[in-house]
Amino acid sequence: MSTDTVTDGPAYTTEAYAAVEKASRSHRTTLYVPSVLEHAAELLTDLWAAGERHGVTASEWGWAVDLAGGALDVVSRRYERPEKERTAAETLALARHLLEALTSDEIGLSAKLGPRASVIVERGANTPRGGFHGDANLIVGIASNAGWDVAFNQNGASLLSIAAPASQAGAFQVAGIVRALVHGELGNPFRR
Repeated sequence: MSTDTVTDGPAYTTEAYAAVEKASRSHRTTLYVPSVLEHAAELLTDLWAAGERHGVTASEWGWAVDLAGGALDVVSRRYERPEKERTAAETLALARHLLEALTSDEIGLSAKLGPRASVIVERGANTPRGGFHGDANLIVGIASNAGWDVAFNQNGASLLSIAAPASQAGAFQVAGIVRALVHGELGNPFRR
């Protein structure tokens, strides 16, 4: 096992990151920001190391359990439901952080605040088809008692969770995923 590390973040092996990234593609209703994938890879690296101390190699875990998927589930769970419900002011501040990130020079999307704590993001030429006529914009939001999510801005549209911290830095990572979605870089994650 290699011992590659990230300088300003969690330490994990490249194999652990690849395993967690693969596991993330099998989770049909959730998209994951880089910091969540890195944290899960760090946990998986530690679990593999503990197994090796007991004579269990990383590949042997696959015989009994999806350890990479489990690490991802455990790490991302904290972003699905906050320990303490956020206030309306905190939730709206997160939506404003998301709007700032989406419309920043780095992300460069056209967006505006939507209802409740959400942001409406204009679709691009390569955005997957969605909505009744296939031309719906995206709506990205966060609730006081739940994490980030994205959907097409139409009643009855499928909703995808985005596992990300409820913070200004997390909002910027969510904006990166939304940018990739608008530019068609994720395919159509609503049809996984």
